[in-house]
Amino acid sequence: MSLARVLQKEFYVPVLHWLDWFEDKKRGVNTRQNFELTELGISSSLGNKYQPVSYGRLRVVLKLARRMNPKSTFIDVGCGLGRPILVALELGFQHAIGIDVANELIRSCKKNIGSKSNRVKLFCCDVEDYDFPDGISTIFLFNPFGKDRLAKLVSKLRSIDSKGLVIYFNPKHHEVFDKRKLVRELKWQNFGLFEEICHFYRF
Repeated sequence: MSLARVLQKEFYVPVLHWLDWFEDKKRGVNTRQNFELTELGISSSLGNKYQPVSYGRLRVVLKLARRMNPKSTFIDVGCGLGRPILVALELGFQHAIGIDVANELIRSCKKNIGSKSNRVKLFCCDVEDYDFPDGISTIFLFNPFGKDRLAKLVSKLRSIDSKGLVIYFNPKHHEVFDKRKLVRELKWQNFGLFEEICHFYRF
């Protein structure tokens, strides 16, 4: 194993996990677990492993998104335990929607949101069965599913009577988006240990 990989695994990532634990503790929530869909009784064909984006990255990304797309509804596709929703509300998004295929995650998300629940709607469903609302939306994606299902989502967004912004964090399948719609890209090198990327697309 390379030195960079050892430093990432043994030092840098544990520090990030501690920082996220501290952020959860301040809020009285628990958003740190990772889940394979099969652990939740969900077919892996419906999506990818659930894992959260760090609080630090979320703040940077969602602050920018709110400036780019003010007065929009924040929609987290594959909302899991609700960390992006919590940060979005803290940063000034007035309303949020969370979508996930796992009942267990939706229940935990609702618990974490707590007193902010009057500003949030949660849906336990396959995103292919979800009707996106009219109006202006900011949609957050952290690789919730594979290329084919992502392509269907992009096609669906093109057909609805809504305009907005897609945030695609660590994009594994960026090729399904029209590169002409890419309006911003952020990159972090993390001391040269590993790279993180976030794309912002208009739709």
